[in-house]
Amino acid sequence: MKPMIRWQDWTNALLGAWLVVSPSVLGYSLDEAAAGNAMGVGAALLAFNVISACRLIDEGQELLNIVIGAWLLLSPFAFGFPPSSAAGVDTMAVGAVVALLAGWQIRDAARKRRA
Repeated sequence: MKPMIRWQDWTNALLGAWLVVSPSVLGYSLDEAAAGNAMGVGAALLAFNVISACRLIDEGQELLNIVIGAWLLLSPFAFGFPPSSAAGVDTMAVGAVVALLAGWQIRDAARKRRA
């Protein structure tokens, strides 16, 4: 049986890499809370999803991605940077996509089990 290639893991890894560089690219690197959050969570997202994509961890990764996505959605409010700022839009958009991709993976896995 051919192993399933989960493109969502690689997409989440790329989103993590984007978060690492986004403070410099979008110009909010001087906002320590926003930049630290983006770079730290981005590095974790990148590392975790590369490990997951390489199938070193194959259970529960979707739930962790949902938690990471939820954190990114809530982090502007937790750290007090405006959701309408570059940092806020960046983290919230990435968080929404990460959570959406995790939900997609859960749906795909459920369909495979039923088939």
